[in-house]
Amino acid sequence: MEKLININFNTKIDSGTKLEKMVSEAYQKNKDFFGKDLTEIKINFLYQRSQMDEICKYKTGDWQVGYAENKNIFIFSPFVFEKVSNHPNSDFPYTLIHEIAHLFSNEIFGFAYPKWFNEGLAGYVAEQYKIRPVKKIDEFSNLHDKQDWKKFANYPQAFAFTKYLIGKFGKEKILEFLKNLRKNIGSNNSYDEFVKFFNNFLKTDFDEEVSLWSKSL
Repeated sequence: MEKLININFNTKIDSGTKLEKMVSEAYQKNKDFFGKDLTEIKINFLYQRSQMDEICKYKTGDWQVGYAENKNIFIFSPFVFEKVSNHPNSDFPYTLIHEIAHLFSNEIFGFAYPKWFNEGLAGYVAEQYKIRPVKKIDEFSNLHDKQDWKKFANYPQAFAFTKYLIGKFGKEKILEFLKNLRKNIGSNNSYDEFVKFFNNFLKTDFDEEVSLWSKSL
């Protein structure tokens, strides 16, 4: 099956050769992790904050630099990345890998909640735990669904705890867990449903794992 990656960018501002190289490298990192190809994705490079606002249909904060939906990624061009956000240019490669990871995750696992796990997996693939240290720990019940995530949005915690889980249980076991998550309790599961399934599937206790992880920081 042919893999198809399209990029949409302003030819007066960006170099297609450079963008294609960055996209190819970011895609390959995801392919190596997930062990498969996606058939079609489109990377849309943006140049103004108003473009991101229009796509997301709300006023985005200066921290938001990427958005993934269906087979599309919308991300600020590296040419303007630092100008339109509070991120340094050095964050761009991590963000590109992260957003592509969402497309892989959506196709393979199709789960929305826990939101921290959805973001944490993308951050693990992008190795963002290396550049986003944990500064505070929130209750995971407050990081579970979309509404609470908007209030807390603790990306460093999501990255670090996902790294802990993969380190303890192994990548294959965690990916197997995620493949069964939607099938067993649905995409929009509740926090309590998730914890019960987590404990049964991984033969452990979620609260105890959180405690062990937090002590290891």
